[in-house]
Amino acid sequence: MALSRDQIVDAAWGILQSYGLGDLSMRRLAKDLGVQPGALYWHVANKQELLGVLAQRMVAPLSTEALDDAAPPRDRAAHLTREFRSLILAVRDGAEVVSVAHSINPESLSPVPELVALSTESGSPQGEAKYTALTLVRFTLGSVSTEQTREAMGLDTSSSEAEFTAGLERLLS
Repeated sequence: MALSRDQIVDAAWGILQSYGLGDLSMRRLAKDLGVQPGALYWHVANKQELLGVLAQRMVAPLSTEALDDAAPPRDRAAHLTREFRSLILAVRDGAEVVSVAHSINPESLSPVPELVALSTESGSPQGEAKYTALTLVRFTLGSVSTEQTREAMGLDTSSSEAEFTAGLERLLS
């Protein structure tokens, strides 16, 4: 049976979900798939590309369709940012994976385009809207990264959501 990109991504997703990013190596992935590591590179150029695909999969459920078009853009941006946080928080080492993808191509990964659109809808110039969107995403990634690190260390994370919400409200005001 021929190896496909979907098989590679599915296997990588399984390793990420079960063991975390620290155990997701191309060598481990090849071993789990029963192929030589070189076979992976026919389908993904490198680990960074693979992480980009995993990040896209992670945030794919993010949807602006669930947003109430009658709500102010600020409220819709807050909802979208909270949903983004929930999606990456649900995946072990999710913030680290999305951070890699965001670092490579910050303006294309959801929710940046959606947040830019909401910011321009509320009257911000395009350049300012881009910076607002990037700030919201980077704040969220930092917040989730801290929470996931604390959780991995067995530290209390009970105030994380409240801290995130307070910070989000300040950024959006």
